[in-house]
Amino acid sequence: MRCLTVIFLFFLCLSLNACRLAAVLSTQYSENIAQANYGTKANHPGLNDGNLETIATIPATNERYFIIRFAEVNPVRKIIIHNENLFRFKMEYLKPGVDEWETFHSVIQRRNLQGKDAQGMYVFDRLNFNTKMIRITVTRTVDDIVVNKLEPEPGDKIVDQRQTMFDQYLPHYRVIRPSIAQVREIEIYHLVTNK
Repeated sequence: MRCLTVIFLFFLCLSLNACRLAAVLSTQYSENIAQANYGTKANHPGLNDGNLETIATIPATNERYFIIRFAEVNPVRKIIIHNENLFRFKMEYLKPGVDEWETFHSVIQRRNLQGKDAQGMYVFDRLNFNTKMIRITVTRTVDDIVVNKLEPEPGDKIVDQRQTMFDQYLPHYRVIRPSIAQVREIEIYHLVTNK
């Protein structure tokens, strides 16, 4: 009986220490610093209003950007994008001091989404940079249309140039007709510092 009590106490102490160790080792993130109430501005108010029911939209042009601007330079460790129709895009941050955009992730969406057109959420973690601005550069949305043209017009965004159509030699260009880009919300976090 005494042996069982000692074993029970040993496992009890071990489990309590494991819980404490897990709490120490777990990542503690800050509040969502992308929200407007932290002084953060966006090029569309729906991007950082904290409401997943609103949708931030960017007009249908060849260059489409969602931009978040902090009140000051902030560390960034994790970003969550609640997506509506983005298919291909780049995540960039403005390098402090040199004012150059640095790409930290490029996304090409998976095709098999179980009946959905666009992946609903993207999580970028294990980031480690400081910046005053984050930019989502939209290359394609699921609503963009690709058309064939024999000759591109000025301002056309060419996706591909092909030589055959219907097994016939017919050089042509594949050009995107952009549509509006849509994002529900962006969340940005840094690590909590223990004082």
